[in-house]
Amino acid sequence: MSAVPNAAPRIGLREAALCLGKIEADMMMDVVKSMKRRFQMVRFKIWRTLTLVAFVAAALPARAAEAYQVATISSLLAGGYDGDTTVGEMLRHGDFGLGTFNGVDGEMMVLDGRVYRGTTDGRAHLVAGSERTPFAVVVAFHPRGSMPVVEGQSLEQLHAALDALPYSASRVLAVRIDGHFQSIQVRSEPKQTPPYRPLAEVIQEQQVVNTLTEVNGTLIGFRFPAATSSVNVAGWHFHFLTADTARGGHVFTLTTGAGRALVQEVSDLRIRFPAQAPASSAGAEAIKAVEQPR
Repeated sequence: MSAVPNAAPRIGLREAALCLGKIEADMMMDVVKSMKRRFQMVRFKIWRTLTLVAFVAAALPARAAEAYQVATISSLLAGGYDGDTTVGEMLRHGDFGLGTFNGVDGEMMVLDGRVYRGTTDGRAHLVAGSERTPFAVVVAFHPRGSMPVVEGQSLEQLHAALDALPYSASRVLAVRIDGHFQSIQVRSEPKQTPPYRPLAEVIQEQQVVNTLTEVNGTLIGFRFPAATSSVNVAGWHFHFLTADTARGGHVFTLTTGAGRALVQEVSDLRIRFPAQAPASSAGAEAIKAVEQPR
C-alpha cells in the first residue's frame, strides 16, 4: 500500500484542550496588563487633580467667620422686648453667644449649642427651642487663637489683657474663657410686661445681683468695635455659666483664677431686624447705664 499524501497530523483531545487553555491564558494576561496600564493612568490623573485642588485651596483665603445677630442693642434698650426669632432658628446660625429672651426674661447664655436662661435667683435653666428672643448674637465658634488667663485679674484687667492680643480693633472678637474664678458677680432681671419701659429704668430698679465664689465655669464674651455702638455693646460684654450649668447671668465684676481664653476673630455680621421695633433708639449713655450701672 502507498501512503496518503499530505495527511494532517492527528491531535488528541487532551492536546487540544491544553492548546486552547494556553491561548485563553495568554489572552487573559493581555487583558490584565491592559487593565493595569489603564488603572495606573487613572490613578495618576486622580493624584494630579487632588494635588491641584489642594494647591488652589491653600492659595484661597479662609472663609470669613460670620456672627448672626437678632435686632440691635439700641432697639432693645428703647423697649423692643418682643422678638419673632425662635431659639431653635437662632441656633441654626451659631452655637456660642449671648442675649436675652422676650420680655427681657433673664439673661441668655449659648454654649456648645445649648441655650440657658439666667434668672434672678442666680440659677441657670435649659431653654426650649420654641422660646423667642428680641436680642441675641451667636457665632459658629471655631477659635483660631488662645492665651492663658492668670489669677487675680479684675474684669477690667482681663479686658486689657484680651485687648493686647494681635487682633484688629475694627473687627468683632468672640471669646470663650474656661477656668476657675475666685469670685464673680452675675445679674439678671425679672420678666417685663407691656407697656415696656426703657431697659435702663428696668435695670436700675429691678436687677438682682448674685455673687458666686470659688467656682469653675465659662465666660461667654464678645468685643464689638466702637463704630458699632448702636448695633451692639461697644467693647467687651460677658455672660457666665458654671461648669455644672446650674448658675449664670450677665457678668458684673469678677476676680479670675487660672484659666484659658479661646479667641475667634469675626469679620462679618448678619443682622435680622424685627418686624416691629420702637420708634426711637437708645444712645451710648443708656448702653453704659445697662452694662455697668452705678
